[in-house]
Amino acid sequence: MPLDLNDKAVITPSRGFIFTAPVGTEAPTPAEISAFNPDEEATYFSGWDVIGHTARDELPQFGFDGGDTETRGTWQNANLREVVTEVAADYVTFNVHNFDQIGLGYYYGVEDPGTTPGRFDVQDAPTKGLERALLIVIMDGDVNIAFYAPKVSIRREDAIELDVENLAYLPLRATILKLTGSPLMSWISEDTGVNIS
Repeated sequence: MPLDLNDKAVITPSRGFIFTAPVGTEAPTPAEISAFNPDEEATYFSGWDVIGHTARDELPQFGFDGGDTETRGTWQNANLREVVTEVAADYVTFNVHNFDQIGLGYYYGVEDPGTTPGRFDVQDAPTKGLERALLIVIMDGDVNIAFYAPKVSIRREDAIELDVENLAYLPLRATILKLTGSPLMSWISEDTGVNIS
């Protein structure tokens, strides 16, 4: 019997796009993710806005804080059970190149930058992120896969560093939050065989 290997599920993230929308915005369907082509406006996702240019050499990084575990046992069995002692908080970090109202707004946690043309005003030190739904579409030739979270808090991740030999960017972090009645996060793909039996 031959091995059952799914070659289409192995991807090289050669191109991608990050989108945001109001909290709770429904994810595109697997068919819509599969059909997405940035060169064809008809395939764009309704209600979702692209966040802008993002770093090619530092792609989105999926991580988590916490999730510590501890082994507990009984007198009869010292290694009876592993328990989670601190719940993990998942996040995605990415770098946005656009120094515009969208990028600066997420970096500084500012919904309203003021009304003076040509100025982005930050009135107070950032205390929290901006809450949005998040969609990251990863493309490999004709294969698309997407990461979706119905609720995240986007805020600055690190300092802005400038380098004359590289494009400047705003380092951002999207912490994944639980929206009642929705999954914490989802991976969506008609192409790779996600959730196909």
